[in-house]
Amino acid sequence: MQNLRTARIRFVTILMNSICTKTTAALFLLFTSGALRAAEPVDYANDVLPIFEKYCMACHTADEAQGGFVMQSFPEMMRGGETGPAITPGVPSSSRLFLMAAGQLEPVMPPDDAQGPNEQELATLATWIEQGAIGPDGASEMKRELRVPKIEPSGSASQPLTAIATRSDGVRGIAKFQQVQVLHTDGSEAIKLPPQPGKINSLVFSGDGTSLLVASGVTGLYGRAAVYKTATGDLIGEMIGHKDEVESAIFSADERFIATASYDQKIILWDAKTFEQIRTLEGHNGAVLSIAFTPDSSVLVSGSADETVKVWDVQTGRRLDTMSQPEGEVLAVAVSPNGKLVLGGSADNRLRVWNLLSTKTERINPLITSRYLDESPLIHLAITPDATRCVVIGESGNLKTIAMKNWTQIGATQILDGVATDMSIAADGSHVLVSTIRGDVMRFDLPPASDAMPVDSKSNASEEIAAVYVDTGTMVVADEATLRKSQSLADQAGHDAAMAIPRGAEVSGVISQPGEEDWFTFNARAGEMWVIETDSSGMDSRIDSIVEVRDSNAHPIIQTRLQAVRDSYFTFRGKDSTQTGDFRVFAWQEMKLGEYFYASGEVNRLWLYPRGADSGFDVFPGMGSRWTYFGTSGTVHALGEPAYIVRPLGHDESPLANGLPVFDIAYENDDNPSQTKGKDSYLIFKAPSTGRFLVRLRDTRGEGGDSYKYRLRVRPADPIFTPSVRAIGAPLLKGSGRELMVMVDRQDGFDSEVTFEIEGLPEGLISNFPITIQAGQRFATGTIYAPEGTPNWEGEVQPKITARALINHRWIERDAGVAGKLTLADRGNATLAIYPNSGDASAKSFEPHDIIPVRRGETISLIVRADRKEGFKNQIALGNEQAGRNLPFGAYVDNIGLNGLLIRENESERPFFITVDEMTQPGRRLFFLNGNSDGGITTPPITLEVLSD
Repeated sequence: MQNLRTARIRFVTILMNSICTKTTAALFLLFTSGALRAAEPVDYANDVLPIFEKYCMACHTADEAQGGFVMQSFPEMMRGGETGPAITPGVPSSSRLFLMAAGQLEPVMPPDDAQGPNEQELATLATWIEQGAIGPDGASEMKRELRVPKIEPSGSASQPLTAIATRSDGVRGIAKFQQVQVLHTDGSEAIKLPPQPGKINSLVFSGDGTSLLVASGVTGLYGRAAVYKTATGDLIGEMIGHKDEVESAIFSADERFIATASYDQKIILWDAKTFEQIRTLEGHNGAVLSIAFTPDSSVLVSGSADETVKVWDVQTGRRLDTMSQPEGEVLAVAVSPNGKLVLGGSADNRLRVWNLLSTKTERINPLITSRYLDESPLIHLAITPDATRCVVIGESGNLKTIAMKNWTQIGATQILDGVATDMSIAADGSHVLVSTIRGDVMRFDLPPASDAMPVDSKSNASEEIAAVYVDTGTMVVADEATLRKSQSLADQAGHDAAMAIPRGAEVSGVISQPGEEDWFTFNARAGEMWVIETDSSGMDSRIDSIVEVRDSNAHPIIQTRLQAVRDSYFTFRGKDSTQTGDFRVFAWQEMKLGEYFYASGEVNRLWLYPRGADSGFDVFPGMGSRWTYFGTSGTVHALGEPAYIVRPLGHDESPLANGLPVFDIAYENDDNPSQTKGKDSYLIFKAPSTGRFLVRLRDTRGEGGDSYKYRLRVRPADPIFTPSVRAIGAPLLKGSGRELMVMVDRQDGFDSEVTFEIEGLPEGLISNFPITIQAGQRFATGTIYAPEGTPNWEGEVQPKITARALINHRWIERDAGVAGKLTLADRGNATLAIYPNSGDASAKSFEPHDIIPVRRGETISLIVRADRKEGFKNQIALGNEQAGRNLPFGAYVDNIGLNGLLIRENESERPFFITVDEMTQPGRRLFFLNGNSDGGITTPPITLEVLSD
């Protein structure tokens, strides 16, 4: 028999060599099946799988299944593809896979004249099929071996640590390539786990510390997570289901589940007791790099290389939200211990924090802060057990501790000796252990949360000095020539020849030569508030003045330092020096209302969010010319120009080491910050100390001549306001309201709220008075509403409006004007009312002053309905970005699109949304909507109550 088998094989070999075709060779292999049967058993994993990996796998993976044929797992391969089974166990001549590989069946595989299996490999395949095409044990995903050349490291190279975990008693686990050790608190080895298949990417102890979860795998082949007994190192169970290495594996808080995240873009949930797969979470378009459970184990959060953070329902696998603000791979995520916040660190160097609202249903999770923390990607983050701090590590090796109450850095930046691979915070939050690529563990003590700057900290360079307001009596009037002559300075120039002026003076002068500068000096005491301003009205002057205040040595005085916390740039188009609307900037979603916005020396504040893709920010005051801050002047901004969100630093406060600039703002002004006085300058100066100060005045263009006249005032600051009313100009209509506007012009640093009250309203009318213009705002809107049954009155009624504010512990009242010359007429073409969007068609409208509660960070849905007069079919426009009248700062009508809030022709209602930003102050405020029918009609005023957290 042995001689016969040898003769057959020799015959086949001679014939194959003589014919030299794969097809004929394959046929003879089939003819000699008796010899094949006599061969040794063929092992799938060791003999067959390497052939498939070499010739077939590239085109037959789950992600790229040519012909619907997947060969990454044995069960999938045996199911076949679009044309049915590819392998017939026991019959090579009926197996399409073998016939195509042998060239016997079209299309020949591999295609495109690619090199295919040689004679010996074909013989191995034929033998395996002949023997029944037996696969690995079971039908689960099989472990595969990475078949690449092995390069041994040099003897002196230290092996990197790739993961670290700490138990509550201080016992820790550390990982190197294919190795995991559990160490005693003194650093000695307690146990060593069995060899792992590849790099270990994460280690996690169970809650009681008796088991250790290890995430590893073989790059490009499969991922593996396994649980071991901490005491003995025995394997409790393993989970193999990913088609690439597992980047992270974690227990749920209740330890019912294990979640694994993989480079294969998938997350798998496993039963933590049986280690059976429960479900796969799919939706990421990049490697899933980090995952975290909420404390109640109901929600899973994931961060991915596709630059998103996703929120998943654990019970159903449903995706609840996708946060897409990051501009780089999301390398680390965490959930706060109270389950209310999601933190993400990404490759764009930023830490982002979202308010987690989508815990039960699909909801938008609002971004509440974004911090540029380092000049490199943020690769690791973790939250201390007491939820007061988070620790962030950058690729640069910078470790920073961040206070979670205000997201500012605590203490100094710690510098790592090498790139961090993982970190673990001690159970008491006192220190953090960091594993590095150099193979060592570094310990860093964490600063206490009490070292954080208070949330309500005031920030300016003179915060330790209380503001002092003085009254110097009648202003002294002088002229430049007289001052020079009386002080013997006629032939001198520069700061050494500064003209002394009294405290509280007005000086008339002229910049008579190009490049000329006029210097003045006055005395002030620490904390005194002064105004330095120019006034060229009535002088027919060509001067474009700029003023500065300097110290007695003519050095600039720094008013404040502005720390950039986010970087951006202008997109779509630039801006002129006065526009308030449509500031389109990069990464606007990470900016918050009320924040300071710096560009090319100008500082503004953000007033209203963009309303969609084709819009931008509005900046303060939301109307007219834009305001500037810290004495900066309006300027032109170009497309692509850099811009920053900035924060004023406190006195002696050190800037964050975040890689972004710090801007020194000196006491200097070109044009009035309110942009209401043309080219005149205006500067508020707080004396940082008692002494002599210099005022420098010149033309900003360097020009001069006889027509460059000026009037300079150096006077005590007098915080005050001037109120006004944009009155109602049309008759009131029964069933509707009419809108009016109240405004204040603020002077000399007055920034507090102003309340307007009304007197003399006819019987039956309803209004939203008293109206308060909030601190720092320019205007507010009011309505006077006439219900259907309002009694008529004779003639015109002019209700009086008075404004009052508390300034320096005194109530200041001013007459603002009248609400208008009010008359009453019958119902117009339509009336408007606001309804709850409850799905109940029989729901009644809100009555005047009804209360609608909403929490900060939430969006509510309402309906506005029009009761149309028969035959009136026109559309009713209710406004664009300011559609919600008199809403509190930070609340706005959302999702309005390019056409604004609109009841279309022949329709009678429109749903709308009100979003209340996180920064909105809690309290009650009466709001309404205003439609363009009948010259402008309003809904009844409704109370929006913003609830505290």
